[in-house]
Amino acid sequence: GLLLLTLHALVAMALCGVSVHQVVVALQALRGRSRQRLLRVYAVVGVLTYLGTLLSGGLLYPRYRYFVRALYLDHHAPWAANLFDFKENLATLGLPLAIGALLLAREDAAGVKPDAPRRQRQQLHAAFALGLGLITVFNTIAGLLCTGVHGG
Repeated sequence: GLLLLTLHALVAMALCGVSVHQVVVALQALRGRSRQRLLRVYAVVGVLTYLGTLLSGGLLYPRYRYFVRALYLDHHAPWAANLFDFKENLATLGLPLAIGALLLAREDAAGVKPDAPRRQRQQLHAAFALGLGLITVFNTIAGLLCTGVHGG
């Protein structure tokens, strides 16, 4: 349990870091300083770490649901149980954003879809990256807060 929880936290922190870097590089591209290779790398690593976070979290969930949530949080820290639920619901929005950012980063690199203006693709990519970055930063902090209430 503790090893998997630690792995989940580490992968989530890596996801948080790569997501923030992706935002920075996507915003730089909007300002004319496109770094396509970095955009692609951050997009690929973002999807992979998102999937790793989801997988490790999914493996932890049954234990959390009974031993942490039902036996402790619901009685002693309902705010943490509610925060966890909100975090999980918010996480469902992050995966489509990560996949969209990946597709846009690959699309720009491959030069496909010439009918869509490059600037609009860059703006959409930046919006996806920003949404993903906000979700991952919030969820990482919320997850650490929830874990700190009971210690996992």
